[in-house]
Amino acid sequence: MKKFLLLTLSVMMGVSALFAQQRVTGTVTSAEDNAPLPYVTIVVGGTTISAQTDLDGVYSINVPAGSNSLTFSYVGMETVTVQIDNRSVVNVEMLPAAEMLQDIVVVGYGVTRKSSFVGSASVMSGEKLEKMQSSNISKSLEGALAGVQITSSSGTPGSGASIYVRGIGSISASQAPLIVVDGVPYEGSLNSIPSQDIESMTILKDAAANSIYGARGSNGVIVITTKQGRADRVRVSFEGRVGINDRAVPAYNIILDPGEFYEMAWESIRNQMYYSGSMDYMAAGYYTSNNLIDSYLKYNVYKGVDNQSLVDPLTGRLNPSASTKKWTDDWTKDVFRAGIRQEYSVSASGGSENTQAYASISYLNDEGYVEKSGFSRISVRAKVDQTIGKFIKVGMNVAYSNTEQDQFNTSVGSNYSNLFMFSQQIAPIYPIFLYDINTGERLYGEDGTVLYDWGNEYQRPYSSNSNAYGQMMTSKYTNTRDNVSSRAFVDVRILKDLKFTANVAYDVFNSRWVENYTNVGGDALSVGGRGYQTSSRNAALNINQLLNYNPTFGDHELNVLLGHETKNDQYNYLYGHMTNFVDNNNKDFANATMYQNLTSYSQGYALEGFFGRVEYNYGNKYYATASYRRDGSSRFAPENRWGDFWSVGASWRLDQEGFLRGSSVIDQLKLKASYGTQGNDNIGMTKVYQDLYSIARVDGEASLTKSFRGNRDVTWEKSTNFNVGLEAALFNRLNLNVDYFIKKTTDMIYNRPLAPSQGSPSSLLVNDIDMQNSGVEFELSADLVKTRDIRWNLSINGTHYKNQLTKLPSDKDPEGYQSGSYWRKIGGSLYDWYTYEWAGVDPTNGLPQYNKYTKDDDGNETVTIVNRTSEASLREIGKSALPDFYGGFSTSLHAYGFDLSAAFAFQIGGWVSDSHYQMLMTAGTVGQNWHTDIFNRWTPANTVTDIPRVEYQNQDMNQGSTRFLTSASYLSLRNLTLGYTLPKKVAEKVNIANLRIYLVGDNLWFKSARKGLDTRQSIGGGTGYIYSALRTYSVGLTIAF
Repeated sequence: MKKFLLLTLSVMMGVSALFAQQRVTGTVTSAEDNAPLPYVTIVVGGTTISAQTDLDGVYSINVPAGSNSLTFSYVGMETVTVQIDNRSVVNVEMLPAAEMLQDIVVVGYGVTRKSSFVGSASVMSGEKLEKMQSSNISKSLEGALAGVQITSSSGTPGSGASIYVRGIGSISASQAPLIVVDGVPYEGSLNSIPSQDIESMTILKDAAANSIYGARGSNGVIVITTKQGRADRVRVSFEGRVGINDRAVPAYNIILDPGEFYEMAWESIRNQMYYSGSMDYMAAGYYTSNNLIDSYLKYNVYKGVDNQSLVDPLTGRLNPSASTKKWTDDWTKDVFRAGIRQEYSVSASGGSENTQAYASISYLNDEGYVEKSGFSRISVRAKVDQTIGKFIKVGMNVAYSNTEQDQFNTSVGSNYSNLFMFSQQIAPIYPIFLYDINTGERLYGEDGTVLYDWGNEYQRPYSSNSNAYGQMMTSKYTNTRDNVSSRAFVDVRILKDLKFTANVAYDVFNSRWVENYTNVGGDALSVGGRGYQTSSRNAALNINQLLNYNPTFGDHELNVLLGHETKNDQYNYLYGHMTNFVDNNNKDFANATMYQNLTSYSQGYALEGFFGRVEYNYGNKYYATASYRRDGSSRFAPENRWGDFWSVGASWRLDQEGFLRGSSVIDQLKLKASYGTQGNDNIGMTKVYQDLYSIARVDGEASLTKSFRGNRDVTWEKSTNFNVGLEAALFNRLNLNVDYFIKKTTDMIYNRPLAPSQGSPSSLLVNDIDMQNSGVEFELSADLVKTRDIRWNLSINGTHYKNQLTKLPSDKDPEGYQSGSYWRKIGGSLYDWYTYEWAGVDPTNGLPQYNKYTKDDDGNETVTIVNRTSEASLREIGKSALPDFYGGFSTSLHAYGFDLSAAFAFQIGGWVSDSHYQMLMTAGTVGQNWHTDIFNRWTPANTVTDIPRVEYQNQDMNQGSTRFLTSASYLSLRNLTLGYTLPKKVAEKVNIANLRIYLVGDNLWFKSARKGLDTRQSIGGGTGYIYSALRTYSVGLTIAF
């Protein structure tokens, strides 16, 4: 009987437990396109009970009594945990992991929730970076983020951009932000990191975010987080793109017709002969026609017309019989090409609860639109995280890349081997290749090799012994780099709320430059060929230890970080120069017989830092943070080596207050403020407190010369930063971030000139100038349409800031001083233009006019007009190179599987010096071309104009002045993408997780004040003969399994 009662009781208890279970069903969909997600794993909280969704995203699971949560996980999606609350149907939308990253901010030595972050930061997702087709991710930031300004002096594939966070950071020291990759500073080039490996890029901008980096955070911090594996099934992805590169910013409008050039050259020489008083008007015309070719230009491109009758001496018009050309080479077209761009990547990620892994391999071949310009990269990355037991987690992240960059003479400077200068300035009468000047027959070498016209054969007056295209095609300029970047960490959970982390990073960057010029022409002709080789190695070791304490006491949450960091860099350099190469095809130094130079050196850099940070959260409403760091740098003398940097900040979430909680309008509203100090020791010298000497050979003997004068008093550049901001989310559609900032930089390093009596070097580094940046920036994003099938978003960001000098060097006039083309004074910017004032053209004679200012004994100023800059007054003209406002805007539309996005960048205000245009408005240098604006020059029949007459050898006609200061405003279509993603239901029928095809274009359109002028070349408004930005059209495919 007893057994029977026990059995009955057991059965009743089992039945009771069975009925106590609850069956929950539902559908899991993607928040991106509402498509059902198959094979999503669902786990009942506190149990091992699990289930998966079917192909339609439907699931069913039994939930035992006492359990009230379900956790949903899926590869590529953020894990979601929901409360059941007695519901029998629970439907879930899952967000892509990249989108969820918007709620996480990567900060110094960790991450934090965006809602609790009191600092200022902007985030660019890896998805947006991948859309941009730049071989260097620095260029992808243009117009993308508030407070971030980009300039680039070269569009060569692989070349980088200069990044400025909240304005100018220094005068003599580096203005570049600190780059941090996966938690550790990174010293390599950003062209070694493919965008496909990046999860997010965060720009930290204020003291609350940056002071924890101490000596290196003054110019902002860029934190790059690479992709990692997730606890889910293995997913393999492939992406391929193939496209075409051409020129994004067109060339200047120059004279292309040889006849028009002959007429203009004739007028220039005729005017010189007449206005100099050498001969009368008619005689000058006959003289010029008789001597135009034989004495001046040397080349007659037309058949059947003799040199003396090419231009009519009375009218200056081309002989009507001049129609058939001996050669048709076109310097504006024939030296350029359409480059091919290919990029492929394969990645795999996945793992289990204890092991997560990510691996990728990618290949890029990015040809420029000029021969001998291109960039190729092979990169590999492997990343593994492993949990050991309950308390330990270790990880390893190793990346290798090999890059090869061909960048033959793409410098901004004026140099006759610069193709972008040469092809614009050489007259259209001169050929690229070598021809018989009388018959026009194309000439070749004995073995059929291509021969270029170097200007020697027929005494070309423009840049004799030069041919930029010929030199490029017969020479080599290649930089090959091997980059190894490794990171390892160990996390030890000492207590529930106490964790210890150790990070070790070791990066090695090996570089080899090979530059060879053959003896077929140019500078190398007279020395039998010229070769340069440079090898360098930069090894960077960074180790930090972190102790993190994160307890919670009711509504009080505390996060305490203590840390120590040590950094050690070692740089080695070797350079050689040889001439007289026996075989033009052999670039090795063993093939050369004449030694010219050989040198090498090594230098090191060490940094030691101790730091701490405290973050406090009360009730998810009130937040406060404070940080402190003490850094020691080997660049300074021991007595000035250590610097202390700190910050405080607070924020208040008003949306969590009772009077706003539950509002149908305000989803989030936060006020924040921070203040702190930062430093900058990046001054390029190993030890600025020590004298440096160079050793040279003089008659076979060693000669020791001081090359740098050390100063033990030099120390950190320091900045104090104040930031106040507002963050708001409204109507579940609108997001707004606004920040006002003031950054004061003191003790900036200045190169003070010394009296000649003090000998060489003639300058000394001192801390002796201060400046301030103050401004406002904003980011606004709105979901204009947000339905199940259609999502349309519009975003815009903008920045305005004012740069002011607040202390001048003590050796300068306190009223202000000239520094090159700039005037520097208290209250003025670092780049206020100082030049001659253009006063137009004298209508009576076509001469240029400039203003001359004089003061009488009473200080009264008068203005007179002069025709020469040697008589005019240099003057502060009230124009700055810095823009008034810059930013970008973008839009994205997703509808029924299609996606369309566009991104623009803009700049308003500021002035640049258009030096290229200035050179093309020459008075008449023999053999040099003109801009087509010269057709509106002054002539006796055209007296009302702002362009002086052409006159050979009169250099006052195009002197630098306000005439050539041009608006720096621009608008650029940075990216346009059109794609289609196959519906998941269709893709899964062929065992594909995702399939997308797309068309993408970069730098499709650019508009500035003058065709050919790219105003993005430098922060100081300087321009030059640059390799224009690439415009790229591509078709791409992304497929995931």
